[in-house]
Amino acid sequence: MGQRAYTSRLRAQKAEQTRRAILATARDLFAERGYGRVSLATIAAEADVALNTVYSSIGGKPALILALAKDSADDEQVDLTRQQVLATDDGREILRLTAVGTGKVIERHAKTLTVLMDARNSDADVAKAADYKMGHYRGLLDVIADRLFDLGDVRAEVTREQARDIMWFYFGVSSWSTVRELGWPYPRATAWLEAQAAAALLP
Repeated sequence: MGQRAYTSRLRAQKAEQTRRAILATARDLFAERGYGRVSLATIAAEADVALNTVYSSIGGKPALILALAKDSADDEQVDLTRQQVLATDDGREILRLTAVGTGKVIERHAKTLTVLMDARNSDADVAKAADYKMGHYRGLLDVIADRLFDLGDVRAEVTREQARDIMWFYFGVSSWSTVRELGWPYPRATAWLEAQAAAALLP
């Protein structure tokens, strides 16, 4: 039983390594060439696996782009930021944690986000994956906005829904994409977005 369990774990680890390699290859190729210009055969060749392995490990291109979106949404930094925010009572510190946490997620998954944003209007499968990612990401920011609102640490004229919208305006994917396009280093972008959100939200 021990040898069988050990062998099973090795196979599972190998399968996960193969899956990760395929996803990393797909992400890089999609970002470099565009989602529509990359075939599964090309992904398999670049990942040095058989085409059938791509199908058995993940699936076709729609499954690949959705898996990439889910991987970015499930980044451990998302849960860490949520936990840190819910354990904090200071509004300014909450915004600092939000800026740092979302910045790390955006930086780690920049290629995936580029693919999702660039092709979402031209491909239904990418749009589905993008909607999953954006819904998950906005859910995190809504939790943070609600925390600020429930603490009473927002301007008197700002409603709960407005607080949620302001958080999305400053920490959503589009804002991070803009500062990346401007060539700002992440520390500068993080500090600026935190300051602007504070000015808009905090008393």
